[in-house]
Amino acid sequence: MTSVPSAAIGREIRAISLVGFGHFLSHFYMFGLVPLFVAISADLNVTNLQLGAILTAYNVATGVLQTPMGILVDKFGARRVLIGGLFVTSAAFGLSGFTSSYWELLALFFVAGAGNSVFHPADYVILTASVDESRQGRAYSMHSFGGSLGTAAGPAVMVILMTQTDWRTALIIAGSVGVLLSLIFVFSGDTLREDAATKQKTRSETPLRSMINRGVVLLFLFYVLTSSANIGLTAFAPIYLPALYGVTVETAAYILSVLLFSNALGTLFGGWLADKTPRHDLVLVVSFSIYATLLAIVGTALIPVFLVVGAFVLGGFVRGIVNPSRDMMVRAVAPAGALGTVFAFVSTGFNVGQGIAPLAYGALLDGNLTNEVLYLSAAFMVASILLLLFSRNRTM
Repeated sequence: MTSVPSAAIGREIRAISLVGFGHFLSHFYMFGLVPLFVAISADLNVTNLQLGAILTAYNVATGVLQTPMGILVDKFGARRVLIGGLFVTSAAFGLSGFTSSYWELLALFFVAGAGNSVFHPADYVILTASVDESRQGRAYSMHSFGGSLGTAAGPAVMVILMTQTDWRTALIIAGSVGVLLSLIFVFSGDTLREDAATKQKTRSETPLRSMINRGVVLLFLFYVLTSSANIGLTAFAPIYLPALYGVTVETAAYILSVLLFSNALGTLFGGWLADKTPRHDLVLVVSFSIYATLLAIVGTALIPVFLVVGAFVLGGFVRGIVNPSRDMMVRAVAPAGALGTVFAFVSTGFNVGQGIAPLAYGALLDGNLTNEVLYLSAAFMVASILLLLFSRNRTM
């Protein structure tokens, strides 16, 4: 058995840590803004609709620019694009603390969303190039784990910063951390590598043509379906859990936190599993089958609350297992030299699902069809399973 030099392992750990922390901040900035809304509304005298438009601007910028950024990653290198995107996002987030009007805030968060569009394409190219192939699944899992932690930590940390200072200072402090990290990236030496093309089997002359690929399109649709399932489960938990099980909104938030934390732990296990099996499609089918079944059971509102918590613990865990295997499947269908473009394109499916599906969930809740929110989420999961089965034993 060939031993791995400790220097190589150390460099891989540094690369995973840096990229993972960048992904942590990407999610932190997105979800850390929400707890500040009440204070921002009072200070700038804006409506809830206007506050929602801030998140829309952020997501629209990310979704629209993600694929072009992937092309830039493949053309000019992932490291420079990642550093630029992290700096822009962090600086815009921090500068938001100096705004004197709503429109300045809206414009800055559009800029922040534009910077945020670099993370998925650049991160995956760097991880693929920087980590040995036998440990790719675990590297991808740590990347997803960092994002999950950012999602969980953003609201809590920003609330603490705001209560100790004010919403403006909280934004400035959080933004400064990202600016500092971008400077660390500049002086990271050869830690962050970007020649991912040497680890891929097929080559593409033009990155744009890499998206006109059956396997890539199927994975894009897979991202749309899974994000559609997730947004209903997470965004509307404070509404459907109190309605179905009589818990308080605060208790519903705690149950949701359990789901998110369990998801992060499942991602770590999923990384190990992705490195041990080539059947990534089977991992996805089994995990989502369990998850969809649990959602349907919770949707009946016939089980006690403690079993709901148990279902969310197990559901979050099996959902997390999926992430590294999904990423390995994307890597497998991406032509050499187009990994950033492909990861950017399929990741845009997240924005599509999260942008469209909430309308359906909101309509169900407005029609007092609360149970059906869980059923719809499960249905999206089943649809993603059918999509994978349809693509099985075919050329991706």
